Amino acid sequence: MSRFNLETLPRCGAKTRSGNPCQRYGNKTNGRCKLHGGRSTGAKTKEGKLAVRVNALLNPFMWHFNKRFNLEIKQAYIANALSAYLRLIELTKLQARGLDEITEIVSQYRFELETTKYYIAEFDGSEALLIIQSALDHYYKDTAAEHLKFHIYSAVYPTPYFNSSGSIAELKNEMRIFAKAERKKGFGYVGRIPVDPIHKALKRQLKKSKAAHQI
Repeated sequence: MSRFNLETLPRCGAKTRSGNPCQRYGNKTNGRCKLHGGRSTGAKTKEGKLAVRVNALLNPFMWHFNKRFNLEIKQAYIANALSAYLRLIELTKLQARGLDEITEIVSQYRFELETTKYYIAEFDGSEALLIIQSALDHYYKDTAAEHLKFHIYSAVYPTPYFNSSGSIAELKNEMRIFAKAERKKGFGYVGRIPVDPIHKALKRQLKKSKAAHQI
């Protein structure tokens, strides 16, 4: 068997402590060496991907405002939650015979159900919350799963009672972001204000128009 030719691999290129790019060979998957994330598969779950997005955050003010008050929950999440909820209604008639399917449904859509359960209950009554929460609790107990931590990173439809502008967990996370911003940018850094989606679309359109005009 012929030996693998390392020269076919890309150089890692990650910034080292000296400020120079890493010259180790990277892997085929993401081009990084084992010291700079080459062994990492990256986030796989919805919760993990949300956490990764926050890792690079330096401005918790706008992050907190957008998450708590703008309530930007994707329509796809709401649609998935409604589809899962309607299926759970059907399974309530099967009693114990549908428990395995309940576990399967929640394992696939627990993020969506947790995000929108109060939204659904507001329009379909308290019975809806009882069905969804029963399915969620069954899943957590059946799989010995920890409760979701996505509420720290993502917008969640607020509870009708005992709801405040945040939580202790959210406050701790914001303080951690403040400390990171102070280490990197100095005291008092507030970061850039996010660009409005309409402005982003206009900027892309103008860029395309200019590129086409130059051609």
